[in-house]
Amino acid sequence: MKLWLLLLLVVGIDAQALDIEWVTVGDAGNAPDKTGYGALGYEFQIAKFEVTIGQYAEFLNAVAATDPRGLWNASMGSALLTDNNQGGIRNDLPVFINRIGAPGAFRYEVIAGQEKKPVVYVSFLDAMRFVNWLHNGQGKGDTETGAYDIAKHSGLARHEPGAKVWIATENEWYKAAYFQLRAKGGPAGDYWLYPTRSNELPQFRAEGASEPNSANYSQKNVANLPPGAYTRMYQVGSYPSSASYYGTFDQGGNAWEWNEAIVFDTQRGMRGGCVAHTSEKMKSVVRTSTKPEKKYPDTGFRLARSVPKAGDAASVPPITPKQP
Repeated sequence: MKLWLLLLLVVGIDAQALDIEWVTVGDAGNAPDKTGYGALGYEFQIAKFEVTIGQYAEFLNAVAATDPRGLWNASMGSALLTDNNQGGIRNDLPVFINRIGAPGAFRYEVIAGQEKKPVVYVSFLDAMRFVNWLHNGQGKGDTETGAYDIAKHSGLARHEPGAKVWIATENEWYKAAYFQLRAKGGPAGDYWLYPTRSNELPQFRAEGASEPNSANYSQKNVANLPPGAYTRMYQVGSYPSSASYYGTFDQGGNAWEWNEAIVFDTQRGMRGGCVAHTSEKMKSVVRTSTKPEKKYPDTGFRLARSVPKAGDAASVPPITPKQP
């Protein structure tokens, strides 16, 4: 028996296990900043990048052969002639996953070149089901219970105490994006204004730019630069010198990100701005929210989990077999 197959059987990890990179957010016991956010009494891990289109397509191919929950949105695979609630008829909305076949045998294919971009058109409920699938071991894992009890709490569920992974809480997201102790090189007050370790406005630069303090956001008010079209979404990690202090990428610009905050008793939180919005949306002082069933061409999500302990199953990295 080949070694990789033996390892899969021993640790119980699906052959299509997702390769999620994590960073540890330490400095537990920190105070909040002037907005009241960011204080945490524990260490945790947060995903280095947003969930990508390629990762979401693996989820769809595992659980959505019939797709009664609408995990695939038609907007993912067809150019819209309507405005999709985005302010008039548009021709710049992203397309990235095609659905092929008949109900019961649906397959999902990523459009070439889109695999590493953040997945969008996902509601908070879609993100919860993705997380439940991860919690339950991927493969044919249940999407309705596990990290979130959707049947009981619907789109307002908070992650369960025993969750192996979850959508980042607002304080987790905020601390990972903006916090750096002044004693460790951070600013006065320990929180940056932007998630690029800067109080100065990040500069829009081409994908792959190596300069620090870079971000992908709308330039519609800046002469001689392209408008902030939704289709100008970049691959995750496209600015290698613009990570947060803890090592996360793209928490400012590119795509808005859901967080676990419950707002007005009916909505879930969002932070970070996006490619189609201007720079002020990336600031620490800006938060927004919407209903958990909403799907937008500019909104994705990022995962969090506890710091794995030695010997925990969670500490075993995903194993993807080599092709013969």
